[in-house]
Amino acid sequence: MTPLLAAQTSLDEGCWQAALDALSGVDPVSPEALELRATALYGLGDFDQTVATWERLHQLHSAQDDHPQAARAAVMVAMFLLIDSGLMSPIRGWLNRARAHLDCLPEGPTHALVEAIGAYERFFCGDVAAAALAADRAGSLAAAYDVPPALAISRTLHARLLVLDGQVEAGLSALDDVGTLLMSGEIDNLTVGMMLCEIICAAQSLAMPELAREWTDVMERWRHGAAIGGINGRCRVHRAELLRLSGPCEAAEAEALAACDALRPWMRREFGWPLVELGTIRLRKGDLDGAEESFLAADALAWSSQPGLALLHL
Repeated sequence: MTPLLAAQTSLDEGCWQAALDALSGVDPVSPEALELRATALYGLGDFDQTVATWERLHQLHSAQDDHPQAARAAVMVAMFLLIDSGLMSPIRGWLNRARAHLDCLPEGPTHALVEAIGAYERFFCGDVAAAALAADRAGSLAAAYDVPPALAISRTLHARLLVLDGQVEAGLSALDDVGTLLMSGEIDNLTVGMMLCEIICAAQSLAMPELAREWTDVMERWRHGAAIGGINGRCRVHRAELLRLSGPCEAAEAEALAACDALRPWMRREFGWPLVELGTIRLRKGDLDGAEESFLAADALAWSSQPGLALLHL
């Protein structure tokens, strides 16, 4: 078995360190080895080196004037920054770089990924109209060129935009369809985990805890042996949120603490999310010192701790 095949086999089994070990004797500037290395690093929780490796891959393809592969590497940098950093300016920069590589090329699979990630960037920045247009383009391109991740991402965003537009029943129906697609086995595990998280967030934004609980149960069953990166931790945050509503508080706090441990290697600014949840749970328990510690830690990451911190002060 070649080192590259051994590394891929280890990645398929979730054995991240074994994959890195298999790559130790491979040419470090081999494009195939770099991509496998990036995946292994992300699985191990080395977010900074994951992004750096994709950046290195982009540089390599750019130097060789391989614009399709350079564009793909650029959009992967944007995607990982979108998942775990919340840094919209660098995300836009990498998306623009990907688009520049694609400008003179016929449409293809990478165009679908660029539109899908670009749609979520616009959504997170509050530009709903541009997000809707990009999601429609991503869906069309994904269907035309058979890009399952872009299809799942665009359909999830389309459903969320329907809900935001007040078409709640249509949006919920679309989310059910997305959930079925995610469980079909046709989508990669990273995309499945992120979009399940989106479905749960949509249910919670509608104050529908029972629906959120159903999808959290789906995510909980799926994640064992399948989740990559911070997906396990995201699932734990959702479980903590629901336990805060139903009790017991001790179980909610334990889940929130476990979520913090699970997410610490990956998240940057968004690490404030589990911290605020932990603070809210502690506030409900009457642990005012612990709540303040969690809220202030979230503030230090530029993640709003309100209204929890205000309630604590009251």
